[in-house]
Amino acid sequence: MPDVGSKLNRPFNMDGKFKTYYQNPRIDFLFGYFGGEPTPTKQDKFQPLTARQIKDDGTEEVLSNFYVRKPDQSAIQEFNKYIQEITRQNFDNNSKILKPNEVEVVLSFSITEKRYKTVDVDNLAKAVLDSLNNIAFEDDSQVVSLICSKHIHPLKLNGLLIAITRLTEERHGLGGEIKLFSGSPWR
Repeated sequence: MPDVGSKLNRPFNMDGKFKTYYQNPRIDFLFGYFGGEPTPTKQDKFQPLTARQIKDDGTEEVLSNFYVRKPDQSAIQEFNKYIQEITRQNFDNNSKILKPNEVEVVLSFSITEKRYKTVDVDNLAKAVLDSLNNIAFEDDSQVVSLICSKHIHPLKLNGLLIAITRLTEERHGLGGEIKLFSGSPWR
């Protein structure tokens, strides 16, 4: 587990120079990647198909909701193996979060503008959670808090940051501060 306030020296800024970033102390593990292929999803297995029907009077009608299965599913398998590999670099059998412990997972996806408009954030999350199983934690049923966001990276890079926290009575993760309602008026 990283020390509270541990440093991350990465060339994340726009000019390519190294800059020191500090990990949020409410997160136990923070890792990920920038660059490379976009995060594939099971949603990507299908692509829309333009279909037309010729009516009896000879006019064409465009039909909607037709999809064809994309032939190559190896991208999802390769992505899962890659995420498992970088997860293993951060977890071993001693740091794996075991049952009955509960877990918070925060996923931040950097994607291109075109993909931002077409991919569902929940499908991105599913692709990653499957890869974390039995490495970061025993089973994804332990995940009681999932915070997921997608954004367009300023350098148009694909990337993913994964934050994982073992939740306890003292440690509520980042989502522990989210309140949707109150028994008293808001201040």
